[in-house]
Amino acid sequence: MNSIKEIAKRIKKAKSIAIFTHISPDFDALGSSFSLYYALKLLGKNVEVFTKEKLNSHQKLLFEEIANHNMCKEKNYDLFICVDVSSLNRLGDYAYVFENKENETLVIDHHVSDGRFCKYNYINHERSSCCEIILEVLNAMKVKINPQIASFLYAGLSSDTSSFQNSGTKINCHIVATELMKLGADINRVNQVLYETRTVKEIAFKKYLWNNFKIIKDCAYCLVDFNAMTELKGKKSDCDSFSRSLVSIEGINRSFSLIEEKEGTFNLSMRSKSGYDVRIIAEKVGGGGHICAAGAKFQAKNIQTAKKMILNVMFDGEE
Repeated sequence: MNSIKEIAKRIKKAKSIAIFTHISPDFDALGSSFSLYYALKLLGKNVEVFTKEKLNSHQKLLFEEIANHNMCKEKNYDLFICVDVSSLNRLGDYAYVFENKENETLVIDHHVSDGRFCKYNYINHERSSCCEIILEVLNAMKVKINPQIASFLYAGLSSDTSSFQNSGTKINCHIVATELMKLGADINRVNQVLYETRTVKEIAFKKYLWNNFKIIKDCAYCLVDFNAMTELKGKKSDCDSFSRSLVSIEGINRSFSLIEEKEGTFNLSMRSKSGYDVRIIAEKVGGGGHICAAGAKFQAKNIQTAKKMILNVMFDGEE
């Protein structure tokens, strides 16, 4: 593991940098990527953010569509950074960049993970969000944080803790939030986008959730197969809040959603209350995350088979 000073020194040395994050990026992933992008631009670096997914309508309320969605031409960069990424498989189509041992690679992350797959690694699972660590790195680089960067960081921090409500929210999270507010973060705008803005499509998906969720023992779950997704004219990101909503039900300790965005490919999102670990469940199907919030992307014959895989792991084959 490298120190913050070593990470900051290596980034400052680079002239041309490519930034990556995990598949199906959330607000913490985007906040980390985009804040780092704009901060490095301030230092005169040549920088690009790479992600296959375009911003959804909700994310566009805070972020510009600046990412490159094409394959990365490795020869154009002397440093490759991934943020909020716990393992190579979470990089999706861009894993090849970090598998190339000739590339100078660097990871900044906050997930509990055994994999240090880059040449330079800074992983601090005592942090509630990756955006907190990005701020530490930028401070070590002596970057002057402007209100835009502060707002991006605050958005990621707030989203990944569900506005400081998650059981994994640590003291440092509140300290960093205060610092970002002092730096000019527009918390009113962030809160409005994250917690007070609902689209007509989002309402349609919420209606589907509450009409179709199931409960088994202390677990609530919702399945959205490919046909349902087609009828709803949506995509996986429209279901991002499902597991978080389900775990709030009285008597429920764990929840998950299974989304079939394309036939045979399933996105798993899991949440839990304090004292219950969903990370170990997600890891067994190739994913990862935190004790109280985890996810995965995997293949299965159909959504019922995928559901049985999760329930068998969760209840040790005694569903």
